[in-house]
Amino acid sequence: MKNWLTLEPDRVKLMNKHYTKGRGGNKVECVVVHHNAGVLSIDQIWQVWQTRAASAHYQVQSDGVIGQLVWDRDTAWHAANQYTNQRSIGIEVSNSAGPNAGWPITDTAIREAGRLIAAVCLYYGLGRPVSGDNVRYHREFTSTTCPYHLAPGGKYNAALIGEAQRFYDELKAKKNGTTTGRHAKKTPAGGSSVMLTAKYFTDFIKGFFGPQIDALQDVWTQLRGPSGGGWPQLGKNKAGQNLTLVDAVAALRHDVADLTRKIDNLGGK
Repeated sequence: MKNWLTLEPDRVKLMNKHYTKGRGGNKVECVVVHHNAGVLSIDQIWQVWQTRAASAHYQVQSDGVIGQLVWDRDTAWHAANQYTNQRSIGIEVSNSAGPNAGWPITDTAIREAGRLIAAVCLYYGLGRPVSGDNVRYHREFTSTTCPYHLAPGGKYNAALIGEAQRFYDELKAKKNGTTTGRHAKKTPAGGSSVMLTAKYFTDFIKGFFGPQIDALQDVWTQLRGPSGGGWPQLGKNKAGQNLTLVDAVAALRHDVADLTRKIDNLGGK
């Protein structure tokens, strides 16, 4: 995390679908914890949610890197019901191996997830992290085992909540010792408590332009193929390279013109 007090993540890779703008006038009341049930990076979970009607606000990788996929001010689709989604921050944590190994999670990911819980609780004035109160778990809201070992009774829960509480106390002391004037919290219409920091304004700008940029990237990919390398299903050129959509259209136009000339020549005979 670049800045715990302002919730500035290591990376921002916003979803372009499968979330809802705004929170319906509701304020953040809790954190909901998930595990990926997979070994997934920020980019990989973004791809998964492109094909699945789901999302979360944050992804914690096994190496501890934290990515933001849905802005806090918007509603991620993570807790199986709109009521909870509109009132919570969804945090996903990557596993480090699959089901045969028991869905393990690295100590680094557990630590960083705990700190993220603490930072969210402090930022939104939710109080010290407490399981079943301001820290909830996916399985509470639908028929699932998620977040598995991170849930109460699981082998990682004590470490997760312990770090969340320890770091909350540390962050709160730091905030109380450094917060003055321009860093004070403001409460906008709608009730959500936010800090008017540089992150707030950059988030707003990125949130406005992000979907347009994503749409342009999608168009570029369709025209040029993955990473600009063309599409194998369109055939290859004389150099053995995959054709792009533009190349394929040009080749088709050439073939049609050639066929037209041949037909005209036959007619002339």
